[in-house]
Amino acid sequence: MMTMQKIRLAFLIFGMSSAVFAQTASQSTADQSTDQTSTDQTSKDQSAAQPATQTAPAPAFGQTAPVLSPDNPPVTGLDEPALDLHTATSSFVSPALQLSESADTNGANQFGGSGLESVGRVLGAFDLQQFWPKSDVLLEYLGGGEFYSNPYEVVQLQAVGLEAVTRWRTGQITLHDAFSYLPDGTFAFGYGGVPGLGIANGNFGLGLAGGGLPGLNNPNGQLAPIGNIARLANTAIIDAVQAINPVSAITVAAGYGNSHFYDSSNCALSPDSCLINSDQFTIQGGYSHLLNRQDQIGIVYAFQLFQFPQATGGQVYLHIVNLRYSHNITGRLSLIAGVGPEYIELENGGYASRWTESARVTLHYKFAHSSMFAGYEKYTSTGAGIFAGANVQSAGFGFIRPLGRTWQFFGDLAYSHNTELQAVLNTSGTNSYNSGSAGITLRKHLGRTLDFFTVYRFGEVAFGDSTPFGGVYGNSSISQRQIGTVGLEWHPTPTRIE
Repeated sequence: MMTMQKIRLAFLIFGMSSAVFAQTASQSTADQSTDQTSTDQTSKDQSAAQPATQTAPAPAFGQTAPVLSPDNPPVTGLDEPALDLHTATSSFVSPALQLSESADTNGANQFGGSGLESVGRVLGAFDLQQFWPKSDVLLEYLGGGEFYSNPYEVVQLQAVGLEAVTRWRTGQITLHDAFSYLPDGTFAFGYGGVPGLGIANGNFGLGLAGGGLPGLNNPNGQLAPIGNIARLANTAIIDAVQAINPVSAITVAAGYGNSHFYDSSNCALSPDSCLINSDQFTIQGGYSHLLNRQDQIGIVYAFQLFQFPQATGGQVYLHIVNLRYSHNITGRLSLIAGVGPEYIELENGGYASRWTESARVTLHYKFAHSSMFAGYEKYTSTGAGIFAGANVQSAGFGFIRPLGRTWQFFGDLAYSHNTELQAVLNTSGTNSYNSGSAGITLRKHLGRTLDFFTVYRFGEVAFGDSTPFGGVYGNSSISQRQIGTVGLEWHPTPTRIE
């Protein structure tokens, strides 16, 4: 009896071991098959030609499909490759506080304005990250105020950002929303950036530039770079990615943007002094194909609608086709280039149309101890409140490097040329303007939860020979601004909520 029990036990252990080995071997073979499919099409054909008894079934692809990799996402989608990809696994809440004091040569942001004044700033942030097996939610609130000394004035800063994503076996859908109420168009100009994740000020957690159409991820570019006028902006985008096989995917996105300027007191002085409110609707669809682990190609079609008050611009319809190429070396380099035709229709008491082109090139490169970014875009915008639609060419460069163990250096340059799209009520008095900026930021870590920073920035907006907006914002055609800032930022250790 004892012998029979030993024999049965031996057969049971052998059977279980065989099953585990067979499952492991099947998974290993399947992973190798998927890897070959994504990296070498010739190897795929050769594998298909082998007898069925020697080839394991192809596995179901999903988040491990090469075309869905966060290191090299679809080139037609809104995500861009991240050179420093840090996957968060814990849910937490995290507050932050930033205090700064600036010396500003043109605090009122006027044309021809000059005169040194002090500007204090208090800004708080609260971030929430919640992770589930197939869904994530990131929420951020920024709020505070600026305190001007000459004349004394207090203005509020408010912004809210949301990013929510849900995933399934072969794709994902993401909702982005950024709402802001600001006095001068951007949190970042001259003040050392903002605390928190950067979702509320329009970065959407996607990295430095974000993907999509040329100009799509530039919400602050829709806000006029003049005057300290309260302005409200909201940008909401929903995008979906669906893999159709391990190396191909389709992408769909829809977005809405709004810019509203609270300058009724200036408009009462003269109709020529009014900034132009706008609404923007965008829908796009694309197809991406992974050539190998490093290269992708794709094509995007997009439709955009710009709406302005009827007296200032009516409606503008855009039809855009963009051919895309990307080259990515994980953790080292990301290059994305796109170009294509653009058809513009203008409707404002009449009808007109024209052809132009859109283009976008971005380069991220990481050196041994530093990293850089360079980009160029050509696109049609809502005009930033200055024109009822504008043709824009912009370029930017950024460089970041640690200096020793506790210091960090960041430098950036930016330039744009903006030309009016239609000769309707032109509040600026000119058909084009240029803007440029340059800045240097130094940060020092004073511990795990406290940073010291100092910033210098220079900015200029030039409108040629004419005085824009009837002189309401100054009696010159050029606005220059220099800002020097020192500040402290406190960011305590995040508190886990699970």
